[in-house]
Parts: sequence; C-alpha cells; structure tokens
Amino acid sequence: MSTKRDVTRRDFLRLAGLAATGTALAACGVSTPTPGSAAPTDAAGAAPTQAIAAPTVIKPRKVRIAVGGWAEASTNQLFQETDFTKQTGIEVEVFVRSDTKETELTRVTGAVQAGTSPYDLIDFEDELTTSFSQAGYMLPLNDLIAQEVWDDFSPAMKAYSDVWSTRNGELFRLIHNWEMPYWWYRKDWFDEKGVAIPTTWDEVREMGQVFTDENAGVWASEDGLIKGAFLNVYLAWVTLQAGGNLYDVGDEYKTALEYIYDLSHKDKVLNPASFQKEYPQLNADYVADKVAFMRQWPYFYGVVRGDDNKAWFSEDKAAVGLPPVGPGGKGGSTYTACWGFGIIKTSPNLEEAKELLKFMSSSQAAVEAAKLDVWYLSARTSVLDAVGDQGLAKMMKMYTDAGVIGVRPYHPKFVEALTVMEDTAAAFLTDQISLDESLKQAQDRMATLK
Repeated sequence: MSTKRDVTRRDFLRLAGLAATGTALAACGVSTPTPGSAAPTDAAGAAPTQAIAAPTVIKPRKVRIAVGGWAEASTNQLFQETDFTKQTGIEVEVFVRSDTKETELTRVTGAVQAGTSPYDLIDFEDELTTSFSQAGYMLPLNDLIAQEVWDDFSPAMKAYSDVWSTRNGELFRLIHNWEMPYWWYRKDWFDEKGVAIPTTWDEVREMGQVFTDENAGVWASEDGLIKGAFLNVYLAWVTLQAGGNLYDVGDEYKTALEYIYDLSHKDKVLNPASFQKEYPQLNADYVADKVAFMRQWPYFYGVVRGDDNKAWFSEDKAAVGLPPVGPGGKGGSTYTACWGFGIIKTSPNLEEAKELLKFMSSSQAAVEAAKLDVWYLSARTSVLDAVGDQGLAKMMKMYTDAGVIGVRPYHPKFVEALTVMEDTAAAFLTDQISLDESLKQAQDRMATLK
C-alpha cells in the first residue's frame, strides 16, 4: 500500500544511489575525508581523491501480514481506509498464506529454523495454535494488548482466548473473528406443521415423526459428518452439550455417542447418509428441500442468499434459532472456532509487527474490519454496537445475549486427538463395532497422546 512520505521516492533513490557510491569507493580502498576540510597531500605532494560523505538514508518501514485468500481484498481495503500508515509511517504488505494448515506449518517451521520468516504477522486457525505455540514459534503478546481490548471482548471470547490462544500464561494469538455453528431451520415448514423449533434434546428426538419421510428423501435433520475433521466438529459440539470434553472420553462423551446413534438409527431424525457427507452436500440437500433443520457454520448465510439460490430463497426458509439445550445446560449449547493474528518470533520487522498487532487489536480496527467483511465479525462490544442489528451480526448478538456459547473442547495434541476420536466414533455410529468397544479403543489410543 502506498502513502505520501516526508522523503519522496525520487529523493530516496537519489540518496540511496549516493550511499551506494560511497560504499563502493570505500570497498576499493579510496580515502574519503569530510567535504570542506583541507585535502592532505601524500609524500609526493599529490592530493588524494577527496571523499564525499554519504547522507543518511531513511530506511522505509514495512510490515508483512499473511491472511487467507478470501480475506486479502478486505484486509488491503482496511489499511487503505484507516490511518495506520499515516500515523506510524509503516507500510503494510498483505500476503496470501497457504490454504491448508499442513502446508503452512511446513513453511513456517522451515523459516523459523533458518532464523527468518515469510511474513511478520500471520492469521491462523485453531488447528495450528497447538502446533505453533508448543513449538515456540510465536512471540508473546501480553504486553501489546491494552486492558481496554479485553474489556471490549465478550466474556465468552475471553474464556476462549484463555484456553485456545494462551500457553503457560503467554498470549500468542489475538482472535479477530467469532464463528460458531448456528441452528438453521425451515420456519415455513414448522409453521405449516404447527410445531415449535426444538429447544431440548428430547424435543429434537420427536422431530423424526414430524418431518422425516424416507421415501421422499426428506429428513428432519442432516449434517456433514464424514471423517476428516467434519465428524470431530459434531462430536465436540454434542459432547459439549452433554457437559463435557470429548477428548476425556468420559461419561459425557458416552452420552453424546448414544444420542447421536439414536438420532440416526432409532429416532429417524438424523439422515444416516450424513456420515458420508461434507458441508457442500449438506447445503445442497437443504436448499433442495430435503432437510427441516440443521447445525451449520455462518457461511451458510451467504450460500442461501447467493445467485444460485435466488429463486429458492426467502427468509423463512433459512431462519436461525437457538440451539437445543443438552444435559450440560445452555452455556454449552454451541461453541466457536476462530482465527487470529500472531507474530512469528523470527520476524525481521519485529517492532513494526508489534505496532501493527496493537493497531489490529484496537476497537477502531475491529469495527472498520467488521464493516468491510464478515470474516472480521466478532462479539466485541464495540463491533456489536456498530453492526449488531443486521445480518450475521444480529444472529451473533442473539447467541451472545442468550449465553449459549461455550469454549471449544481443547486437546494439546489437537490434530492427532481428533483423528483418534473420528476413527473410533465412526466405527460405532456406522454399526461396525459396539459402543463399549468404541469407547475402549478411544480411551486406549488417547492415553498414548498424553
């Protein structure tokens, strides 16, 4: 991004050229006394070449920030529309990071081990937090975040940050978005049937008799539950509703597995084909009038309003209500998964990176970013005050005010742990092994990760 500076580009090139000339002369062994002084003579009386003192070159200050490709345009726009560069003199370069956590982990690991970094700040997801923090790749941010920032966070955002973005008391990531599974439903169908949206597990169980018509391919509910993190997200969500952390493989997890099994095999609520589906297939079934209600992430808001679904969409076809309350109480009815900014400790521009991180944490930046892109939408008080009466922000405010957002279940070896839970749960939920065998396998394999 460009900005007007005290030293023009032409001046900078001129000064840099003079500096380079002086360096070259010195390298050739040419003596360079200060201009204006008498030129000394050598033994033969010849005056040596007179030196020219190179003027001080003002080094341009830059900082590099890496974001996902979907956020590149809005992030650039944020810096164009705010005064960060004008106030600090620091130019911001926005890069697109790798699109997978595995590729990004490999890239950053190689760079840090070489004592450098491909960027100064990086926007990264939950799955990378455990890897980055345990490897010690990130700079502690505690001293960079003002108290007013924490006061601006909702209680749930602060609780989440304490678990997912902090290690041994050191904050290494500042979250900027606040995404959770919402409870989408066909209000038009519910109104037609004269039934209310289910608010408890028991009420969810009853919905199979109301909506499911297997011959027509219609189910009360569906989800994307194929292995590869999809199933793990759902297991964590239901276990949290049961009051526990799935990685503990305790009674709450057992309760969750039994509930999921009953929904799909006994109560005829959850389409068993869900265990072979990803989110795009789930979305397609919903807009094809095959699903009465479902858990889905906020991007579905844009899916139903997209050009492909204009002829189908109306507000009552994709309404949002509060999620059902399980045995664990309403406080764990859903959870968030977040991205946030961290500073790579081997950044060559640490001071500039710190200044940018402080700016990105400010209420000013948070509000402006949320106005530009829902990717930067969060439940910060300043953000919801500014945009909380419309669209996704209105839904987020409803969930925040209702107190239904819990902390995503955590494990220090998150990627390895989710693979264990998916493998053992899927075998039970698809009738390959018993519940007891599934639990035993999960317990034994999780014990090796400690």
